[in-house]
Amino acid sequence: MAIVFTFIFLSAIGSFFRWLVSQYGPLGVLFVNITGSFFLALTFNWVGAGVTAIGIGALGSFTTFSAFTADAISLNENHGFLKASGYVVSTLVLSIISASFGLFLIQ
Repeated sequence: MAIVFTFIFLSAIGSFFRWLVSQYGPLGVLFVNITGSFFLALTFNWVGAGVTAIGIGALGSFTTFSAFTADAISLNENHGFLKASGYVVSTLVLSIISASFGLFLIQ
C-alpha cells in the first residue's frame, strides 16, 4: 500500500513541476521532455517499486506528450509549419540524445 501512496505523491510532484516549467511555453515543455528523458534513462536497470514510483509516477507525469502536441499545433497555426516542424524535430532528437547520454552514464 505504501508504494501506491508513494506513486500518487511522486506523480503529483512531477505534474506540479511540469506545470511550473511549462509556463515558459514551448521551450519549457522542450526542457521538461529532454530532462525527463535523461532521468528516465537513469532508471533503466531498476526493477520493482522504485521504477514504478519514480520512473513512471514522477518522471512519467513530469514529461508531457499532450503539452508537446498542443505547442506544436499552436506553433504551426501561429508561426507556420517550419517553426512547428523545428520544434517537433528538436524535441525528438534532443530527448533521444538526452536518454542515450543517461544510458551511457549507467553502463
